[in-house]
Amino acid sequence: MKNFLLGLVGLVVLLAVFVAGNTARVSRVATLSTVAAVAVPVDSAGAIRRLAGAVTFETIAYEEGTRAPDSAAFRALHEHLRVSFPLVHQRLTRDIVAGLSLLYTWTGSDTTLAPVVLMGHLDVVPVIPGTEREWTQPPFGGVVADGFVWGRGTLDDKVSVLAALEGAEQALRAGFQPKRTIYFAFGHDEEVGGSGARALKAELVRRGIKAPALVLDEGGAIAPGALVGTRGTVALVGASEKGFLTLQLTVRGTGGHSSAPPPHTAIGRLAMGIARLEESPFPLVLDGPTEAMLQHLRDGMPYGQRLALSNLWLFRSMIANGMAAKASGAAMLRTTTAVTIVSGGVKANVLPIEAKAIVNFRIRPGESIASVTEQVRHIIGDTGVVLEAVGFRTEPSKVSDAGGTGFAAIERSLREVYPEPGLIVTPYLVTGGTDARIWSDLSTQTFRFLAAPVTADAMSRVHGTNERVEVGGYLTAVRFYERLLRNTDGL
Repeated sequence: MKNFLLGLVGLVVLLAVFVAGNTARVSRVATLSTVAAVAVPVDSAGAIRRLAGAVTFETIAYEEGTRAPDSAAFRALHEHLRVSFPLVHQRLTRDIVAGLSLLYTWTGSDTTLAPVVLMGHLDVVPVIPGTEREWTQPPFGGVVADGFVWGRGTLDDKVSVLAALEGAEQALRAGFQPKRTIYFAFGHDEEVGGSGARALKAELVRRGIKAPALVLDEGGAIAPGALVGTRGTVALVGASEKGFLTLQLTVRGTGGHSSAPPPHTAIGRLAMGIARLEESPFPLVLDGPTEAMLQHLRDGMPYGQRLALSNLWLFRSMIANGMAAKASGAAMLRTTTAVTIVSGGVKANVLPIEAKAIVNFRIRPGESIASVTEQVRHIIGDTGVVLEAVGFRTEPSKVSDAGGTGFAAIERSLREVYPEPGLIVTPYLVTGGTDARIWSDLSTQTFRFLAAPVTADAMSRVHGTNERVEVGGYLTAVRFYERLLRNTDGL
């Protein structure tokens, strides 16, 4: 027994030595941290004024079947862009696609090169009814106050559209001519499925585009490292995004008087199915862009976390469980399940003939609409609960290559205008949805990033109350786009 214990202690010591040695040996993720800063002149006051003006147009995307968009508001925004960016509208070709979406073409000097597609969207979500008085500034007032531009679209996503056009205007003013053709593709209904973005892609494919050298859309931002468990500041560049599926669960009952109920009414049977779903979450999987993100963040973490991340063969499960303690961490590791609507019954003393629930799933890369539907059916385990996919749905996007030239151009452009020591630029998984997903089948360099520093509470403001962007953060985004336009020559 003594020899066994000694042997066990020896194995533990050897394991500890190996793990510590492996932590020291693991190479740092290659970065472009030595990039020199570049001064980019910007008409700061004018840029802020133009963004604030764009916010005043109520280009709201309403849920399909509820209310049509205000096409006059979109056309007024088109005119605002025309007046605001005269050189863009003189030198680039502008087309209106699908009625309200915009496509600008900046023809390159070498049209044999693969082009670049810079995306954004003109639409915004409605203000949540009843919250209007909770806004510090009117949601469509375009107010600049306390160092911020306030209102719908300042984070999602007029900010990308205006920053990209500001960057183009500045580059044109300086006499820049790109080698590659650059397309600015701005959809009008991203918030309700993105038919405009699909029409824009179809138009570009019709023109002969096969594999863009870079596609960039909204997504991540420059954020405090504490949000992802590291020191300093991180730039989160979305390399993939989760899929989207909504299932309607329906149970039929026989109805009748409530004085003689069955063991389970239609509502009760549905409730049991919902309970099984919530009690059986999809498995945690640490791989793909989430694993890549952790590897990029590793060197900025305390030694214990760095040790664990350098030895995923041993600590993968522990790390995944630790991340899953927060909802935001769990969302990066599993397909999520959210019961959002339940209905059934008409009167207190009448048995319900039918009960329904709407359950939304955000599907991680590696799973699919089909596999999630089958797993839900298996978890519920009741053939009386009928499943039906409803509304918009999409598969998870392919994972783009963060080792490619497109990602490198994004990183270089950011470091040129945001030369903060210790800045970590990392790929990550976007848990929401963007129009960029439609391009991931054609380009392995499809990314999602807004180069604007945001505060820790930014996510609660997107689609929420008091959406705003810091004035200095927006100007960083403008400078980033100006540099990115120039750096496309090196792709």
